[in-house]
Amino acid sequence: MKTLAYPLIFFIVLIVNHELTAQSVAVHQEQDRINEPVSESKWTLSTSFQVTGGSYVYNEYSTLYLLYAGIRYQINNLTLYGYIPFIAQNNPGFMQSGMMIIPSGSENEGQGSSSTGWNMHGDNNSVNRNSMMNSHISLGDFYLYGSYRLLNENSNAIELYISPGIKIPTASGSLSIGTGQFDYSLSLNFRRSIESFVVLAEAGFIMLGDPVGINYKNPFTYGIGLGKFISQNGNSILLYYYAYTKILDNYEPPRQLSLGLNFNLSSITSLSLIGSKGLSNYSPDFSVSGGINFNL
Repeated sequence: MKTLAYPLIFFIVLIVNHELTAQSVAVHQEQDRINEPVSESKWTLSTSFQVTGGSYVYNEYSTLYLLYAGIRYQINNLTLYGYIPFIAQNNPGFMQSGMMIIPSGSENEGQGSSSTGWNMHGDNNSVNRNSMMNSHISLGDFYLYGSYRLLNENSNAIELYISPGIKIPTASGSLSIGTGQFDYSLSLNFRRSIESFVVLAEAGFIMLGDPVGINYKNPFTYGIGLGKFISQNGNSILLYYYAYTKILDNYEPPRQLSLGLNFNLSSITSLSLIGSKGLSNYSPDFSVSGGINFNL
């Protein structure tokens, strides 16, 4: 049965959405702090491209390509931002859930997805999945996040943000890109500046919507990072560790380490480059991404 495919090889985790969002928000927060007081609203458009790959429990290599479109609105202490990805994959059988990309293709763990997996249309796939000619492309789920600053570092020991989020299931259920369920998240984000360095930390919780036949554990999330501003105009580097608690029994929770660079190209344009390494068996071998933000 197709529903059995979801948990049997549960997971890679690419915290794709969190990876791009966390670094972008950290940079915007620092820019807002430097430019205070903020009295006018500000819109930012963003686009980014990400590639991630790994063999996971398969005998062959799987690659995902994600193209994001996003928008951000900031006024005083409140920030809203949303984004949606287009997803292409050379190995059909992956789906998007929560803030993760999850393999859902093989019913026999470790036996190779080319012989036992379901393809994106639900039937057995016998084509060469390593070719981009066989890639399947679909719209992913839409993510909407908010961030409200509770404490300002200018008058407190730390800066503190509360950040709720929701995943709206816009991905095609027939293509197994999404679960077809809403997901909800809530996190607290902390920051402390020490001269040109910035210490970041967060703790959160995700309520995952369960597709038919699957009961996910709702994970706690946590992360810690160290950033450094390397120029007067706000160019920066950020090292960040992020992890989940278990989502399914008998499967390692996702963990990953990311290194990012942010460059202010002009007063209205910034560039972000991020590379990540998975730290568990069900995390991707690698992830690389690049994005551009445009302030309106």
